[in-house]
Amino acid sequence: MFKSFRLLTKTTLFYLIFVLLAFFISAKYITNKADQYVNEETDFFFQKRERHLTKYLEESDSIKNFRTTKFKGVVDKNDTLNYPQFKDTLIFIDELGEYQLHRQKTLIVKARGQHFLVEMLINIDDFLKLKTDVSRRIIPFFLILALVIILFNGFMSGYLLKPFNRILEQMNNYKVGKGVKIKAVKTSTSEFKKLQLLFKHMVNRTEDDYQKLKEYTENMAHEIQTPLAIIRNKTEILISDEKVMKEHKESVKVIYDEANHLSRLGTTLNLLTKIENGEYKNTINLKSYDIIQKHLESVKELIALKSLKVEVNLKKEHELLIDPFLFDILLKNILRNAIRYASNKGPIKIETTDKSLKISNYGEPLDVASNIIFDRFYTSSSSGQSLGLGLSLVKRICDLNRMKIDYSYIKGQHTFIIEPFV
Repeated sequence: MFKSFRLLTKTTLFYLIFVLLAFFISAKYITNKADQYVNEETDFFFQKRERHLTKYLEESDSIKNFRTTKFKGVVDKNDTLNYPQFKDTLIFIDELGEYQLHRQKTLIVKARGQHFLVEMLINIDDFLKLKTDVSRRIIPFFLILALVIILFNGFMSGYLLKPFNRILEQMNNYKVGKGVKIKAVKTSTSEFKKLQLLFKHMVNRTEDDYQKLKEYTENMAHEIQTPLAIIRNKTEILISDEKVMKEHKESVKVIYDEANHLSRLGTTLNLLTKIENGEYKNTINLKSYDIIQKHLESVKELIALKSLKVEVNLKKEHELLIDPFLFDILLKNILRNAIRYASNKGPIKIETTDKSLKISNYGEPLDVASNIIFDRFYTSSSSGQSLGLGLSLVKRICDLNRMKIDYSYIKGQHTFIIEPFV
């Protein structure tokens, strides 16, 4: 996964990269133009001096009056192919007491039918200092500009993006089903106005759909209880009739069990809907020791009825960040699941460490892949019972509270481990 960055941070970074490239290209351009200017100026000086020197040599045999020009002597005309020659050299200036850079040109000047070898000098130290000064000032100027840009963008983000951040805060704090009215955020930015309007419309549609779904689910859960209660009552009458039970014992038992199962199913679906809509967010650091003991006390008769043994190894320090009501639901479902499908081959084990909660029981292996037992309405073909809704509820509670639940089956033992994400 790539790390995410704020839009303003990305914009500032790209802008700084662009400015850096612009500064680098500009500096390169300026230094090249400076070199070009020095070359052009020195060429112009040398050409002008060469014309004056040639004219003077036509009229005189001495060049003593030409400052920064040195007469080397008369050369053979065959040597003219090796000239002109250029080089930069340092010359000590007595008046200034320092060395300065000069451009030197050695050339052949033709006058009165002879070829004179001459050296000309021009001081280019000032040009070099200007070029160096420009190069040195580019970097600190860029750093100052980059700092100003960062500070300005930080200031502008607090001002320009303030309405946007407030809208994001409203989105983050919004909870489905709370009926919260969205307060208008004052802004003159058209995009933020449009975002705010779309968010308001989305909230209205979501609230409307949620209320309809909630009413439907609650009505169905409520209305279905009446016929189920009648079915259970009538079934209990049949159970008390010895003649009916003698002939239809299995059928009556199936009707009674399925009616109870359907009743629990409606309640569980209603609970799942509320959990997925985020109605349970009262998370606290919950100590599990007393709660587990309480749940074990409530099911001890069921454990005794199935002649099961329970081994408990609990740490008082164990705690989870979770809504207390949801932890009750989670523990009840996973504990009753262990009791329901446990065999007498070994005890039910309940163990806590500093971070994890582990519940295991011995039983027959699953006839399907273990990674789908948390899917809704998963049905074991061996038992014919729906296992997935209760475990799906447990998985959803774990997801909501940033916990992971792992299942394994090793050496005849089903094990569930619940622990926070690291």
